[in-house]
Order: sequence, then C-alpha cells, then structure tokens
Amino acid sequence: MRTDKYVSGRLIRKSSKFLKISISLFAFSLILISVFLTLFFNQYLQIEKDFLTNDYTHMIEITCRVHDNMAYNLGFADLPAINRKLGNDLPNASFTGINEYQFNFGIIDDQNNIVWLHALDNFCAQFFGKEEFQKNCLYSRSLQDGTTKLLIPVIDEEDPFVSIDMIELVCSNDNDIPEKTPFTLNEILLADQTFISFDTYKTVIEKAFTLSWEDFVKRYDAGEEMSIQPVKKIFIYVDDIRNVEKIASVLDRMGYATNYTFKSFENFSESIKTTILVAAILIAIVFLITSAYIVLSFNSYLKVQQKDMGILRHYGYNTTRINKIYARNINKIFVLMALFITLLIGAFGYIFLGLAAWQYILIVLGGVLIPLYIVNRIITCFTVRSYSKKPFLDLVKTNKEFE
Repeated sequence: MRTDKYVSGRLIRKSSKFLKISISLFAFSLILISVFLTLFFNQYLQIEKDFLTNDYTHMIEITCRVHDNMAYNLGFADLPAINRKLGNDLPNASFTGINEYQFNFGIIDDQNNIVWLHALDNFCAQFFGKEEFQKNCLYSRSLQDGTTKLLIPVIDEEDPFVSIDMIELVCSNDNDIPEKTPFTLNEILLADQTFISFDTYKTVIEKAFTLSWEDFVKRYDAGEEMSIQPVKKIFIYVDDIRNVEKIASVLDRMGYATNYTFKSFENFSESIKTTILVAAILIAIVFLITSAYIVLSFNSYLKVQQKDMGILRHYGYNTTRINKIYARNINKIFVLMALFITLLIGAFGYIFLGLAAWQYILIVLGGVLIPLYIVNRIITCFTVRSYSKKPFLDLVKTNKEFE
C-alpha cells in the first residue's frame, strides 16, 4: 500500500493544467450553487414568515353583501350560509368562520369616555396572544390597568333610537395585546377599538335591549329596526394558504365583498411555484453542464495516462490495483472539494439562515454533496475502469492525437 501511495503521488504530479483548470471551474460552480441555494432558502424563509405562516394572509375579510350593485349589511344568517356553501363546494378545505360583532354607537364609561365595543369568539383569542377571552374584560391598548365601569344604555322598545335608562357593567382592563391583529389591520381608529368576548357582547345586548339573545337575533334577521348593525364583518380563516383563493372565489360568486392579502396579486401561489420550478431547473442545468465537463476532463486526463497504466501493468500491477491508485488521487480531489464546500455552506448558512434553520443548511449540504459523490463514483467506477481494463498493447500504444 505504501508503494501504491508513492506511485499515486507521482502520477498526480503529471496532471495537466487543463485538468486543474477544469477542477477549479467545477469547484467554482459548486460554490455558486451552494450560495444560490442558501440565498434561495433565505428568501423562502422570509416568504414563509411574510406570507405562508402569517395569519393575515390566511384571513379573508367580508364587509357586506352585494346584489344588483347595492351593498347590504351582514346579518346573523350569513355565516351559516357561507359555512354550508363552502362545505359543499370545497369539502376538503379546512376553515373557520368568524363573526365580528359591534355596537354602532359608543358606550360611555363612568369617566365620560366613549368606548367602541367589538366582539369576537374564543377562536380569535390566539391572535391577541390569549388562550381565551375572559368574560367582562375589555381588551384595548388605550385602556389603563384596572377596571372600567361601562354605562349600558337601555333602549326604548317603542323607539330604538332613544335610551330610557343606564345599567352599570364593571369590566377588567387588559392592555397586553398586540398593536395589530387581523381584525384591526384595515381599521383607521385603532386606539378607539376595544374588544370583548362574545359572551360579554351577548350580556351587553341583553341588558341594552331587555331581550334574550335568541329573541334579539330572530327579530334582527326578520328585518326589525334595532338601531344597531350587530354583525360588522365576517372573517374566514383558511388553514391551508393554497385554499385562500379558492374560498374567496366561492364567496365572490355568492355576492360577498371580500378583502384578502393575495387579492392584489395575480395568482400568487402559482407565481411562487413557477419561481421555485425555474430556480430548480437552472440549478440542475448548471450542475449537469459542469458535471459533464468535469467527467470529460477526467476522461481526457485518463486518456493521456494510458501509457502509465500500461507501464504499471508491465511491472505486475493488476487492473484492480491500478484502479485503486487512480481512484486514490481522484477521491482525494473530491474529498478536499467536499470539505471546502461543507465549510462554505456552514458559514453561509449561519450568516444568512441562522442556526435555527439547521435543517435547511443540511438540505443545501445534501443537495451539493450527494451529486458530488455521484460524479465521483461515475469517474472512479466507470471512467477509470474503462481504461485500466484495456489490453496491454492498447494501453502502451500512443494515440495520434497525443503524438
């Protein structure tokens, strides 16, 4: 083995400048691919943060119903109708329908401040950083710690626009909520918005109108004037972002006016898929071209080395031993290349992706090292052996192109 190592070292010195240039170009192409893949995943993670996992992009906002170019307020019957239609048309799409309730008029507290109440059910608590909404709790960044005493107007049944009395409702304040949520994104007066639980909203409605919640819903949907538009908006939260446009399309056909992040994009999901496909094709083309180039370069190098192979055969080296001698040199080149690429990917991955994205760094590493290994095996297992197994006279015969 020591003799083989010495022979291997002597042979590598005879490498042509053409081969060394080819190896350098191949290494450079791998570096470019590594950098490109790292930057590609960097952009993918940014897109994932900004779009794919962003709650705002999963939310479809419904503001009203449109019929014969006339806009109509939303009612309690709209959300059940939407749920049925989406369930029938898109049975595999997972979504959650949300009513945002409101008071059209401001409610005064005992300090003579006006509070504008909006209500959501417990599913929405996660968007406020809460496990659930507490009953008789006001959620607003504009409130101070402590409690607020709301003065609920009791509506005159004969004239729903007149208040005949005031009922006190003491609520705790919670100002530890995000500055923006999917329910405040398109609002102007963010500081004036105060959110309450759906249970609290029902309590306030029942106190204000001296009705049970069920009777209030029935009378409102029957078209009775109640001096209030209780359902301000409907939101559809779509679990899989790929279904957002499909669901929005169904809602549009139903006559609802919708807003959602991707509405301003022309088929956003298809654009992302096309970008990924084009990037993958370009990477594959660059790698295939450089791989073919390096294989042909080693083929030319080994063609020049035929006489040396013949000399080794003359001194008693068998085909297997000659294969190992040449494979040793080739493997050494590829191992050094792999180590350099690994260090480079590690450094670039740490800079552009961070340690938290270690799985993507491993993907880049595998995406470069596995094809590199395949190219190495093609050269050592096929190209080298195609020459070493030639008859002795063919090996020592000088080819005309090298005379």
